[in-house]
Amino acid sequence: MAVDVRPPAAPSGRRPPRPGLGDTLRQAWREYRSMRTALVLLVVLAAASILGSLFPQEGLSPQRVDQYFADHPALAPVLERLGLFDVFGSAWYMAIYLALLGALVACLVPRSRALYRVLRSRPPRGGDLSRYRTRASFQTSAAPDEAMAAARRVLRRSRYRLADHDGELAGEKGFLREASSLLFHVSLLVLLVGLAYGKGYGYRGQAAIVEGETWANARVGYDSFSPGRFFGPERLAPFQLRLEEFTNSFHPDNTPREFASRLTALDLDGRQLQSQRVAPNRPMTVDGVRIFQSDYGYVPVVRVQGKDGRDLVAAQEVLTLRDPASEWSTGAVKVTRADPQVGLELTMFTGLVTAPDCPGGAPFCNDPRLVRPVLVVLAYQGDLQADRAQSVFTLDRSRLELLGDRPLLLVPGQSKELANGMVVSFTDLKQYSVLTLARDPGVPVVAVAAGLLLGGLVPSLYVTRRRVWARAVPDGAGGARVELAGLALQGKAAFEDELARLAEQVRRGTLDAPDRSR
Repeated sequence: MAVDVRPPAAPSGRRPPRPGLGDTLRQAWREYRSMRTALVLLVVLAAASILGSLFPQEGLSPQRVDQYFADHPALAPVLERLGLFDVFGSAWYMAIYLALLGALVACLVPRSRALYRVLRSRPPRGGDLSRYRTRASFQTSAAPDEAMAAARRVLRRSRYRLADHDGELAGEKGFLREASSLLFHVSLLVLLVGLAYGKGYGYRGQAAIVEGETWANARVGYDSFSPGRFFGPERLAPFQLRLEEFTNSFHPDNTPREFASRLTALDLDGRQLQSQRVAPNRPMTVDGVRIFQSDYGYVPVVRVQGKDGRDLVAAQEVLTLRDPASEWSTGAVKVTRADPQVGLELTMFTGLVTAPDCPGGAPFCNDPRLVRPVLVVLAYQGDLQADRAQSVFTLDRSRLELLGDRPLLLVPGQSKELANGMVVSFTDLKQYSVLTLARDPGVPVVAVAAGLLLGGLVPSLYVTRRRVWARAVPDGAGGARVELAGLALQGKAAFEDELARLAEQVRRGTLDAPDRSR
């Protein structure tokens, strides 16, 4: 008589019970701690990081942010509210980061427990070996116990972990793959922690140093300074930098080839610590601070005298902004002691070329090599509004009028008179180097994470999980029938040949058994 063991059907008209809040929370927790969620959050974090390269960042280039506001006055305030000018310090970026850290920890804890339980457990029984697709069997004249001893020797040489189950030998190997996979995910967690530690306790800043001058590593010396959340200016390493020489060179087609600074690091007492030539791909490290070559520019030395010969501006070094496309530079001199006040707009050419030698019929152009420096001075007079914050590289011309009808063209060592009788002199020309200084204490942690990442990735690619079972039963003629079966969790196509080799090695091992008929 057949017995129906199916559960009774639910009464018609009744809906299945709706999941409660606890069921929903448990399901959400299971989804959150899955590796799938961690991978999705990692992709989202990478996509969010791309935004940091698409928009200028306040901590790295405040000048470019200001320029973006000037170029896009309607869009820039919206982007600022969204935190796109400070992506890596925004609340939404930190939320993604913390969610990823939490997902990795929540994923790794149960996986670690599972690996621990597997390592402590014995290889399981195989049951009915005929149900496995990968099998091998053979007849041997050796007794069953001798055949099992041969199988044990072969599997042990093949690094299988063995267990006896009442006449059945079970072997298992490949746990290194699981451990390596766990190590790989641990390395991601260490990597994220190292990045956060480096950003929180490090800093990045930029400083411009003129040739022959010495710069002190103090907060006031930085043109831009972006400290980590837990980094204070009092932690700045005590050293000085002297720019001994700056050189730049160009290819025959006038495209940039190289620019480099020869720097000398000094302690606060002026003793030399080290000296090195710093190029864009060759930084210098001083007391844990890495110094990169990032840009350069030109420093015309300008002197302004009144009609009576009195110095209104005495040999002032004027830092100019270099246009990388044309290699000419612009700057400004503000003569606040004049009455009325005078502002000078400076444009410096490294090699002024005039028509017809310029391409495209242009009236003038510039040779990027420092072969014929010319300083073009355009003068204005009026109110410089010096009591208001403004850029040192430009003039606010809202209350200024043009002085004279033509600009002055000066070469180094030359002086010329303005329309109001003032004398402008181009006394010297220097160069300056823009250096990026960065301290990132998380680099050793990231290096350890990279080693763990490699150590976890390689075994997980080449190590495969295997289970093998062996049995030997009497064949009725004084020998034994040996059966082997196996299960491959990875690399299933190659496992048939592998099991066949194991069976052949066991068969040969039984032939070495002592002859019991003698």
